[in-house]
Amino acid sequence: MTKGAAPGRQARPSLARKARALMSREGMFPPGSRALIMVSGGQDSLALLHLLAGRSAGRAGPACVYALHVNHHLRGEESQADEALVVRTCARLGVELDVAHRPIDKAAGSVQESARAARQEAALQAAREWDCTRIALGHTADDQVETMLYRLGRYGGLAAFRSMTPCDPPWVRPLLGCRREETAAYCREHGVEFAEDRGNAYPGYARTGIREQVLPAWEAVLPGAVDAAARAAEVAAEMEGLAKGVLAEAGAHVDHPDAAHAAGLSASRLSQLSPAVRRLLLHQWLEGRTRAIASRAAVLAVEALLAVPGSAERALGGGWRACKEYDLIRLERGVQMLPPVPGPMSLPVPGEVEWEGAHIRAERVERFFAPDPALEAYVDARLLAGPLVVRAPQPGDRLRPLGAPGTRKLQDLFVDLRVPAGARARTPLVVCGDSIVWVCGLVVVEEGRIGRDTTTIVRLSLSPRPDGAGSPEADKGEG
Repeated sequence: MTKGAAPGRQARPSLARKARALMSREGMFPPGSRALIMVSGGQDSLALLHLLAGRSAGRAGPACVYALHVNHHLRGEESQADEALVVRTCARLGVELDVAHRPIDKAAGSVQESARAARQEAALQAAREWDCTRIALGHTADDQVETMLYRLGRYGGLAAFRSMTPCDPPWVRPLLGCRREETAAYCREHGVEFAEDRGNAYPGYARTGIREQVLPAWEAVLPGAVDAAARAAEVAAEMEGLAKGVLAEAGAHVDHPDAAHAAGLSASRLSQLSPAVRRLLLHQWLEGRTRAIASRAAVLAVEALLAVPGSAERALGGGWRACKEYDLIRLERGVQMLPPVPGPMSLPVPGEVEWEGAHIRAERVERFFAPDPALEAYVDARLLAGPLVVRAPQPGDRLRPLGAPGTRKLQDLFVDLRVPAGARARTPLVVCGDSIVWVCGLVVVEEGRIGRDTTTIVRLSLSPRPDGAGSPEADKGEG
């Protein structure tokens, strides 16, 4: 029995032993590696500094260490005292130290996020200067579980369970298997002075409530809960790594190997995936497009659109909505303010007009060629008994498409051709009197058919805007 251990109870491994086991298992420090240690002045980072700078890390540790302290000047004299403490400790341990001054503007948004980004930038810069391949952070199991519970409450999803990984080069976390109480005990045992950061106890921070109220209550009801949750986070990290391969394959199936950055997804191809893979893919897509709405409820709301024929939308919160137009699902935010639809414009023959940024031309030609339906149409000039006009669709518009047995409502034709609802009012029509001659880029009418007795041919053509927005085909969803 280990001296001092209670009868019948096995002594807990020391912090150094636990850290060595994690470093060795994860291969955190390759032989001969140089490490930069981020030292704030708190118990966790100073315990890490003492561990890696001394002999406690053994062969599992780095060959050479340097230290970086980032002073954000957020707490006045306390910030200066923390810096002085780190300077004294590094001098005593014989560790070369760099102090980076990165003041944070408290009025410029999230102080914690800004400070974190500033520290990361300073760390990467210092690592390059010292040729360090590893940057060691003093995160503990408590930090891991706090992060996990915070993200679970805010976002959900598999990444919330994962939180932080022990080894994500250049970032490494040798103390991720240790508790915060253990780092304090280690510092006391080795005579390492550390600072108490009152900012960590600020009641306005959600993490403070988790640290001061949730974790102690959880441990009181279920001893060992934090350690168990930290182990679960480790398993979740491995599962997420496996899921990335599955999602890459699923993304390729829907023509978007990097689904997180896809502007839109195919509803029909999403429907072919299993529910579990489909929902993971949708979560990845939502998180990549707008992390704020990447919730389980949002995933299920988007998934519900797959069963809706035609066009539909679902509110996702935060002003965002998922919009389905036939086979295309995309995200929109707010109310899109479009300019008024242009009024009718006369189109001389020959001549040209600009309508909604697209150029529509009419000209007489001597020969008939097989047309590109998306860009041109040929009609018998006898159909054009009066002046031509380019205008927007109107209620009650009907036409007889080329080859059709009778007339149809233009609205029904738009539905059959899968023209998105938002694009229909801006699809230009070439009309003569009350008769539609050409639905630009889509359909020419039967009455304009060119036959053996045709003597004069008129070519109608459409030149979309350079960005393609003037063409109805450019706005159609995938088939």
